[in-house]
Amino acid sequence: MGLMDRLIGHADVSGASSNDVERFFGEGEQVVAAFRFVRDEIVVTNRGIYVVDVQGLTGKKKEYKYFPLRGLKYVSFETAGTLDIDADIKIGVDGNTEIVNGIPHNKPLSFKIPKAQSAQGEQFMRLVKAAIDG
Repeated sequence: MGLMDRLIGHADVSGASSNDVERFFGEGEQVVAAFRFVRDEIVVTNRGIYVVDVQGLTGKKKEYKYFPLRGLKYVSFETAGTLDIDADIKIGVDGNTEIVNGIPHNKPLSFKIPKAQSAQGEQFMRLVKAAIDG
């Protein structure tokens, strides 16, 4: 996949993290699928979901978030309509708190999948659903 594809939002789907998330793995933890965008990445393992937020101009600053399977509450997939250019995936998780008007709320993990990659988005939803169902 070329840089231009990633710049316009196409995810690069693979079986390994490009941000060395594996260094945080516990014994027996394995990558199920990794979805990489321009710089950010979502890695699904047999134990949870890692979200890598690459920050700054150089990308040397990275925030790694881990959400264990027991903290996953729901997954939703919104297909792209006729005039839409992308589909939406949201994953309800515990521990992704955002303060709105002084009140804490659990904010879902949210990302967009280009319409042309809807099949990969559906695959991702099946993976997360299977993890939630146990």
